[in-house]
Order: sequence, then C-alpha cells, then structure tokens
Amino acid sequence: MLQSMRDNSQGIIAKILVGLIIVVFALWGVDSLVGLATAEPPPAKVNGAEISKEELFRGVELQRRQILNQMGADVDPALLDDNLLRKAVLDSLVDRALQQTAAEEQGLFVSEEMLDQLIVTTTDFQVEGRFDRNQFEAALRSAGFTPLSYRDLLRKLTLIDQQRRAYSDSAFVTESELDRMLELNRQARDVRYTLISPNPESIEVSDADLQSEYDSRAASLMTPEQLVVDYVILDIEKFADPASVSEAELNSAYDALRAEFQGQEERLARHILLEVNDEQSVDEAIAKANELRAQILGGSDFAQVAKLESQDIGSASLGGELGYLTKGFFDGAFDDALFSLLQGDLSEPVTTEFGVHLIKLDAIRQTEVPALADVEFELRDEISQRKAEAEYVVALERLADLAFSSSDLVAASEELGLEILTSDPFALDGGEGVFSNARVLRAATADNVLKERLNSDPVELDAGRTLVLHLNEQIPARQRALDEVRDDLVALIQAQKAAAKASDDAQALLSRVTSGDVTGIDWIDAEAVIRGADSGLPADLVEAAFAMPKPDGSPDYRLITLSDGTAAILSIIAVGTADEVLEPEQKQQIGRMLANLQGETAFNAYFEQLKLQAEIEIN
Repeated sequence: MLQSMRDNSQGIIAKILVGLIIVVFALWGVDSLVGLATAEPPPAKVNGAEISKEELFRGVELQRRQILNQMGADVDPALLDDNLLRKAVLDSLVDRALQQTAAEEQGLFVSEEMLDQLIVTTTDFQVEGRFDRNQFEAALRSAGFTPLSYRDLLRKLTLIDQQRRAYSDSAFVTESELDRMLELNRQARDVRYTLISPNPESIEVSDADLQSEYDSRAASLMTPEQLVVDYVILDIEKFADPASVSEAELNSAYDALRAEFQGQEERLARHILLEVNDEQSVDEAIAKANELRAQILGGSDFAQVAKLESQDIGSASLGGELGYLTKGFFDGAFDDALFSLLQGDLSEPVTTEFGVHLIKLDAIRQTEVPALADVEFELRDEISQRKAEAEYVVALERLADLAFSSSDLVAASEELGLEILTSDPFALDGGEGVFSNARVLRAATADNVLKERLNSDPVELDAGRTLVLHLNEQIPARQRALDEVRDDLVALIQAQKAAAKASDDAQALLSRVTSGDVTGIDWIDAEAVIRGADSGLPADLVEAAFAMPKPDGSPDYRLITLSDGTAAILSIIAVGTADEVLEPEQKQQIGRMLANLQGETAFNAYFEQLKLQAEIEIN
C-alpha cells in the first residue's frame, strides 16, 4: 500500500496540489489552511456582502437594552428569548443592508458635514440646549457604540432615510381623490336597530349535557406535564460591597484617574450658514455673509441675525448655537477657523461642503481633573465591581465543578453560601420568572436532568447571574376530572345555548319585520353615525351599518351577531354627510398624510421586490 501511495504521488496532479500548498504556506502560513477548515461562517450574507458577528452582537445587545429600559427597572432579563431577539435583529440587519446597497447604487450620498450637523443638533447629546462632547460620548458608551461606529450607523440610516423620503415626498393625491376620500370619511348614517341579548343564567344545564361536553373536550382538558426543580443562583451582587473598599485602593484608583486624565479645550460656538445651491452660488453666499458680518460688527445681535438668516434648520432657532466643541470634531476649514479665533471673535466667511459660514466664538473652557470627593462614589463602585467580577469568576468556576461532581445542590449551597430554592410547578414550554427563560427550560428538560437525575450545567441568566438546577419532581400529564372543570364547562354551555337562542329569536324577528310587521318592537334610533367616531354603538354594529347598501326606498333589514353573542336586527334609515367644514390647511394636511401613506406603501412594495431578487444566506 505504501508503494502504491508513493507511485501515485509522482503524478502530475499530485505535484500541482503540492505546489499549491507550498504557495499557500509561503504567502499566508499554515494558519491559512487551518483557518479555512475551522472558520465560522458569518451570520448572514446579502448579495455576497457579509453581516459580521460583531455587528449582530452589537445589535442584539442594543435591542436588549432598549427593551429592558422600556419594560422598567424591575423586569427580569431572563424573560427575553435570545433566539427570538437574535432572529429579529438579524432580519433587521439584512433589510438594512439591502436598503443601503440600493440607495448607494442610486447615487445617494451623505457627507461628513451633514453627519456633523446631525450629531451636534441631536438633543440626546446636548446639555442645556448645547452640544456637549462628554454627554455625546457617555450616551454612546451606554448604547455600546464608539464615535466611529455611531457615525457609520448614522451614515447608513441617513442614506436609507433619503431613499425612503424620495418615495414619500414624491407621492401625491389628486384633488378629486382627496375629495372622494373626505366625502366617504364624512359620510353619516342614520340607523335603526334592536338587540336580542343572550341570557345565560336562564339556561339549565343537565348532567347529560355536561358529560357530553366533557367527553367532546377530553383532549383539551389534559393538564400539561410539569416539573418542580431545586435551584441555586450565583449573583455577582453577592460579592459587590463599595463600603469594603479601602482608602489605599480608593487613592490608588484616583491617582490612576489623574494620570490618565487628558484635559481638552472646548469652545462654545455659534454659526450662520448660507447654503450653496442652484438658487445661490458660492460668490453670492460669500457676498451675503460679508453683509451679515458687517451688520454684526456694526452692533446687530449675532443670535438674532442667525435666527433670521441662517439656513441651518437645526441651529437657526437657537441663535446659531452649536454647543461646546472639541478640536477635530468638525474636520477641515470650519475646525481650523473656529480654533483660530479669540473669545468673542467673529470669523471671515468660511466655505465648506455645506455652504458658507460665519462663526462666532462665545466661550472657551478647559476640562479639569475632578476632585476626589466628586468621583469617590463612582470610584468605590468601580473598584468593588471589579473585585466582584474577579470573585464571581472564581466562584462560577467552583460552581461548575461542584455541579458536575455532586449528585445534588447541597455541596454548592454549603461551600458557596447559596440558598437552595424550589420552583413552583411549571410546564415544559415555560413558567414564570426565570423559568420562562429558554436557556433554563432547555437545561431543565435535558437528558442529564430528566433521565439521569444529575445537576444541570450552569445557565447564565445575564452578565452577572448564573443558575444551576436539579430535578425535584416530575408531574406527568393527566386528564382533569369533571369536578375540576365543572364550573367552566357549565358557563361555556350556558353561553353557547344562550347565544344560539338569541340568534333563533332574532331570526324569527327578522322574518317578521321583513314581512312588514314592525309593531311592538323596541327600536333604537341613532342619527349621524360616523366611521371611527365615538357614537356609543358597538363597533361591529357600526361596521355592519357601513357595509350595508344605501336604502332605495324600502327598508332593508339585516341580522348580525355581535362579539358578545348578542343578536341585532339592523336597518339603514338614511345616508348623508356630516356637518363638518374643513379649513384649507386641514385639507392640505390630510392630503399630505394620505400622500405619505401612499409613498410608504410604494416604498414597501419596492423593498419587497428587492428582497425577492436578492441572494440572502442565513447561517
């Protein structure tokens, strides 16, 4: 066999393969082949472009934070299903990649200056109405962004928004269409109806009826299989104790803060922007800027001139104020001009991609090292959290060892000081609290827990809590006895029979009124009923009224059943128009709203077509 291998290795194909391997090793090293064999595929590809794991991870974490913030401080993070969260974020990233590519192919563009303006005018980055660099960076850190990654995301979203707005801003509704829609919306109907309400209390339920209903619903009256588990939770907060931080540790941390601190000069700036476009050339904008500069130097208030003349919609209403800026925040000529001014100075006209600016420097400040008293609380918390993380990691490793080597949770409880808790019974598809967490459910239903009766593997609930569980009791599914469900079945039978009787009575009444006999009926009249207005009528009754044709002289009666089982006989008396006069501005606003809706519908249709034509690979 060895001789055969040797003979085959002398062939031309073998020599070519060996030569290729040598080239790969020479250029990229042995890791290139190992990497090819072990490389993990990206979460998704869109038309060949990869969506990275880092992008997906950042999106999931951001979405998780937003959901938890919306749900309140007391919410259990374990309630979030990581699989559902990952799928939703990945779908969103795929959609964004498609829309971004389409926008770029259509020649849409977002300049650096536009991104700068969007950032400095974002209220979340402002303190007392002014852009603040520290607030900007703190807000980004809390959301898991760096300034560069945020600018990249902002660029993508702005690009996509340009494309979406191209559809919404170019859509329109004709005058006749708008008039017809308004006419339909303002249509008013006079209706007459009578109600036949069910009376469940009047229905007698026999034992035979009850047994028959019980037998027919036997499959749906099973209790689910349930589990009861014992569990311990290792919580990082168990190790965090700011009060235990020594003075030496505190002073050392403060010294490190002072050594790393870099003061920055921040400049409070205002500007007036004159755009360069088809209506105003660069020379015209510069001439206009010189005129305004002369006015301001002659005594006019810069803020008032900015409010009247500046074409920067983000800052004009604020008197041109941009907040405190650090060097390098605005690249290019704007930055150079701002940091060449003395406090109180007004610049010459400065030309950038955005247009022509007049810049005024209101104030200069230096960031200084905060006093120890001002940061003591944060430093103590940071030190204690750092120590807690180290102790938590050690305890977590020990918990994993004890969970693996022990037949129950006693050893982990005694050595790590953890309380053994016992759950309420919960179904295999989820219970309450931590037992609605998909990872906990997978651990509880794993073979090593259910069949081998061992401890579960550690389950990370969130960044600082880990759970280990052990099966206490397995409660099999069973048929619920008739006595357990008697009250529910009696109420169900009564409701069904009462609704059926009300429908039969209404059908008999409909036959009577259709033949012309309307005497002795307790009719209810409602005038000028309008779609969507609060008329006091049941919603399904109003919906049925507007689905009926306009009366042609003879009464038309319809039988409808409301959502609560009540039967109704309904008739339309007259159709008219509500006494409502729209001002021209209101009519224009409604027209714009309808046009935007049509534009949004057109964009969604265009995007769905993009998705159908795209090559999307989800891993």
